[in-house]
Amino acid sequence: MKMMFVTGVLAAMVAGCTGNHATQSPHAESGKSAFRVVLPEGPNAWETTAAEELEHYLGLCLGGNGLTVEGLDGVVFHVGDTAFARENGVTDCNDEEWRIKSFGRNVVLTGGGTRGTLYAVYHFLEDGCGVRWWGDNDEDVPDAKPLAFGVLDRRGKPFFECRNIYRSYPSNGKPDPRTAARNRLNDNGSSPIPLSFGGAFTYGPPALAHTWDHYLPFSKYGKEHPEWYSYWDGVRVGGDHQGQLCLTCPGLADEFARRLEDYIAKGEADAASKGFAAPRIYDVSQNDGTMKFCKCPVCTAERDKCGHTGLMLKFVNASVEKAARKHPDLLFSTLAYHHTEPVPSNGVVAAENVIVRLCNTTQNMATGILDPDNKFMHDQVIAWKDYTKHLYIWEYAVTYHKLKGYPFPSEFYIPEKYRFYAENGVKGFLIEQEYFDLSDMYELKFYLLRKMLEDPFQKTEGLIEDFMTRYYGAAGGKILEARKLLDRRRREKKAFIRWFPSMGEFGFFTNDDLSEVKRLFDEAAALVKGDRKREDRVARAYLSFGRLADFRAKFGDKHPPEKGVSDKSFFDIPTDDQASENHSEASIDFVKDIEIGDPLSGGDVVTRIKADVADEEGHYRLPFAMGVYDPLAKETILSKQWEKPIGKGYHWYDAGHVKLPAQGFFAYFTRKWTVQVPVCMPGMNGNEFEVKALVKFTGPMFFPGSTEPNEIRIARLAYVEP
Repeated sequence: MKMMFVTGVLAAMVAGCTGNHATQSPHAESGKSAFRVVLPEGPNAWETTAAEELEHYLGLCLGGNGLTVEGLDGVVFHVGDTAFARENGVTDCNDEEWRIKSFGRNVVLTGGGTRGTLYAVYHFLEDGCGVRWWGDNDEDVPDAKPLAFGVLDRRGKPFFECRNIYRSYPSNGKPDPRTAARNRLNDNGSSPIPLSFGGAFTYGPPALAHTWDHYLPFSKYGKEHPEWYSYWDGVRVGGDHQGQLCLTCPGLADEFARRLEDYIAKGEADAASKGFAAPRIYDVSQNDGTMKFCKCPVCTAERDKCGHTGLMLKFVNASVEKAARKHPDLLFSTLAYHHTEPVPSNGVVAAENVIVRLCNTTQNMATGILDPDNKFMHDQVIAWKDYTKHLYIWEYAVTYHKLKGYPFPSEFYIPEKYRFYAENGVKGFLIEQEYFDLSDMYELKFYLLRKMLEDPFQKTEGLIEDFMTRYYGAAGGKILEARKLLDRRRREKKAFIRWFPSMGEFGFFTNDDLSEVKRLFDEAAALVKGDRKREDRVARAYLSFGRLADFRAKFGDKHPPEKGVSDKSFFDIPTDDQASENHSEASIDFVKDIEIGDPLSGGDVVTRIKADVADEEGHYRLPFAMGVYDPLAKETILSKQWEKPIGKGYHWYDAGHVKLPAQGFFAYFTRKWTVQVPVCMPGMNGNEFEVKALVKFTGPMFFPGSTEPNEIRIARLAYVEP
């Protein structure tokens, strides 16, 4: 095994030890103990947990059967920094490094820092006994049997220093920290890891990204200190999603540094009060969702010298310099994001303790980092490795939008991606894998991700096959065949699946393909019939395919000709089912239409834009805009505006004809593109259509003198063949 680095956070305590330093397993054979566990005098919380985990799972694996090591029974496990480990020189572990070593019937399970001993136990249970922790409340323990080990002598260390898979579960939204520890993750999203499970390599307050407005909130200081904020088109703008900082403002870096010290003190105090490890990273990164960087003369001149990124890094380096001297063990993170993605120029680099995080927002989710589709991120990693000693990646393992949970074959490219990252100096990750109940092949992708975070250079041949066999049993081969079909079709059609996809991007997988997948899953289910756990697992593996099939069954057939719409058949898309809001303010929702029974409404529920939630540019006011956008080409392919409503009540607004792209597009509404509808059926891609929407306007904003609320209601979207 290659040496590896690991980071993580855990949040659930395990009951304390009975107080005995040597405990005896209750799992006995013929009245004898199968094994004993010995702890150090005054064990640490994580050593106590490691001993309890060993006793629990090893006891289940044995079930009263015998245990031998090097041919000897009466096995004694020395867990942690025991006297036996010290006497035999097995204490030379660095932070997170783990060791498993036998001396006859005596076995040492130990490691460095707060997590190394836990990792030794978990490797012994996983690699030696066959225990698997697939996710929260989802584990497999082999049937009980006698266990016999030869000479044991292994050691390792996670490769990456920060390993965080940001997960969520429908029960409480927060992942179990035990799952993170057992899978050698050293951070756990929003759920902290207690010291009893090794603590975490985690972020302190105020947040893990987009923190500038947390330190210097525009709402609090904008009037008193307008000079702190972006000068944009003649005014000072600030606030998350609205503006940035004036990075050359005299004294601002010093003020920022004082606020940073306050947050460090708060982070350490909060951790101590809750019994957690102190945070190791504090974020100092730009606000989200805005390009309104400062255009004052000084910032502009500095940006001309070293670029957007160089200007940002100079400010970050200066802001953290004092804290770095006082807290040499801490790291400070910032983002290479939007206008700060390019590497800096004119000799600017990140300070020794500054993390630069790249965000992989441009990737084709369904293929590898070496594919030409992913050249941008590939080249970014190679370029940035020479500008920071701590290069981190903000990675995405799921798709978003209304189309989360549709199938894409990323699992076949996960090993390649993380080996590339390792070879090019990446040190840490935050990987978003939310939506346990929706995500495509969640368990398989989580398994591969955590394996690669621990050791990206391990042998990966057969890794997916091993998972399929262990997790699905006899059904695994059929499920793998379905996933390989998905990958084959993706490659044949050269499909591009973005992290915010449109339905057209899944057009590469035909209805015939879905029928073949259904056949394979029916056969898979039959192979495990009667095994309730595996029946449920097979059903979950089919969910993403089922979602795609259900969507096409619901909307795939063309609507017959309809008076007032078209004398030809057309695709009839109810916008409430797939519409998504593109903005932070609560400007849209889905409501029952007040004109129940209106033959034009197309149903009871419509998308409502509350036009009084006005943005500063007045984009919800007239003229009203509608169009179609091609996200792969990054261009608007159809656009039309109306200076006033056609009339009161519902009317069809005809945007004109357009040839739809080969894959991926969405219709948008309002000049702010507030509502986006990324819906496409097989047969739409690459063909020409007339695009129409059924829309109603109410209120004085659109009809002077009206007493109704200012609203735009969108009931239907029609793609009509010319």
